[in-house]
Amino acid sequence: MPTLPGQRRKPPVWLLVGVAAAVLAGVVGAGAWTATQRVSAIDTGKQPTSGAWIGRSVTGAVGVPLRESAFEFTVYRVACGTQGLPSAQAGGRQCLATVGVRNLTQGEQTWHGQLQRAYLPGGNWVAADEDATRVANLGRDVFAQPVAAGSRVLLPLVFTLHGTDPPKQLELRSGVFSAGVRVDVA
Repeated sequence: MPTLPGQRRKPPVWLLVGVAAAVLAGVVGAGAWTATQRVSAIDTGKQPTSGAWIGRSVTGAVGVPLRESAFEFTVYRVACGTQGLPSAQAGGRQCLATVGVRNLTQGEQTWHGQLQRAYLPGGNWVAADEDATRVANLGRDVFAQPVAAGSRVLLPLVFTLHGTDPPKQLELRSGVFSAGVRVDVA
């Protein structure tokens, strides 16, 4: 079909689809490159002291009260493989930490066993063994009930470890976004 003067010829559909696909590929490629650069820039060795974390992480020794955003934690003792601990899961060895938890806020606060961690010398960690902690607390689930405003509780937390090395540090925190406290136990 001849083109009349002043009339534009439409580009073929295959050309429009090709250009749209090239633009889309460029946008997706640029987005992937940017995301990769941002992820690779994250320093995974840093302590959680900024960004989405609330408060600053504090490190101290056994017997020293350490404060974070909602709680003050005091680790009084850590004993591994002693008599009287609940039976460990297959091949595991249990460590019991006697911990004081004081709610510093004006409202009740919940906390979670999976956020309480024992760090091993190689950098690996295990979360509190919630079932063994319940047994050590005479059947009471210490994570199910909030800690009342201004109150203090003293309780055992149990960590089930594999291997012979004792934990070198405990990390305790009130919530997911809390920077928490670290207690040197080795």
